[in-house]
Amino acid sequence: MIVTGQQPAVGGGPLYTLIKIAHAVALARQRKESALFWCASEDHDLGEASHADLVLRDGTIKRCSVALGLGRASLRFRPASAWFEAVFSACHDHLGAGIGSEFLRGQASIADEGMGAWLCRLVRTLFPEVEAIEGHSLRSRWSSALTRALDHWPTDELAELRLRLLREGRGDPFGELAQAPLFVDDASGRLPVTPAQAREILTTGGLDRLSPGAALRPILQQAALPCTAYVGGPGELAYHRFIMPLYAALQVAQPELIPRCSVTLVPTWCARACAALGGSPELPDALRDPPPFENGTSLAAFDEVLRQVEMTPGLSGSSRRLANERVHLARRLSTLARGRAGLPAAGSLRAYLRPRGQLQERTMSLFQALWQFGPGLAPQLVAVATRSQPGAHETLEL
Repeated sequence: MIVTGQQPAVGGGPLYTLIKIAHAVALARQRKESALFWCASEDHDLGEASHADLVLRDGTIKRCSVALGLGRASLRFRPASAWFEAVFSACHDHLGAGIGSEFLRGQASIADEGMGAWLCRLVRTLFPEVEAIEGHSLRSRWSSALTRALDHWPTDELAELRLRLLREGRGDPFGELAQAPLFVDDASGRLPVTPAQAREILTTGGLDRLSPGAALRPILQQAALPCTAYVGGPGELAYHRFIMPLYAALQVAQPELIPRCSVTLVPTWCARACAALGGSPELPDALRDPPPFENGTSLAAFDEVLRQVEMTPGLSGSSRRLANERVHLARRLSTLARGRAGLPAAGSLRAYLRPRGQLQERTMSLFQALWQFGPGLAPQLVAVATRSQPGAHETLEL
């Protein structure tokens, strides 16, 4: 089995959620194995999960934020109906007609369907060969590993590894892991418990209430559903560097860890504009604005006047004002040139392809991607992942 996973969020989460799944499908086909998506709906980070970002053609980011409710309950207890209509309307208002809008309307939340259940249903619809589950449904399958975590937690080995990685300049995702990170997870909230409290809960038959923290979750996931390979993003694989001793201590087989590929979606209009600006979607920093269309105005003559003013004593204030006007004039002439050529600004293209200076997949909501390109995007992502190397970046022209 090839496994990947992600927590749910408003709009389903970022685009890379679909890319992860597509990579797992591609790998499963190559190895003649099965693919599974593990939905980590026990996560309770509402700040991270309570919004969907839409990336507009001019690179502007429109954030659709939704109140998911009060309390500390995890995302599996938050209904998808709390955000679905808001995100659907935001796509309609900011993106216009989309070929995937009717498909998404058909994926509207059902009754009190939780965010995790909604995401699993969407995944099974887009990728029929993928089994999608919520982690909490498999708690009974990791009871032995959980008991070992309480009895044989490798505190010293984890501390030694953490210090070594920190000396190498690695980030510190978990802090000190002196004990197994566990929580009670129910509709009233998600609250941390000590190992002693966890043992007491286990003795009273409360296994279904215990939920692992991020440092323990991958190990219990592997104990519940042993897989040959796990497809993960850079953050997840970085986390694994800090928890490797847990596999041996908990007697769980370590899977092969495979870096997922990354994909930038490039609509036809964007590809054309990149070509016209002398660059490509793969290298957006190389995009350049067209030279100014001067329309009879000689910037060279302007520059000569500016030089003479700068050399004249007593005109420093005028020189600064002229220099500022020169900048504004050049920008305006460049805008006129783009208008004549029917081109967008290079900065807008760069912002569309690399919103916030990051890969597009980290910002753009998967809801937007499906709205604009439809459910047919899923098999196209699988095709890209099939020809991609682990960890490589690809572009997909649509």
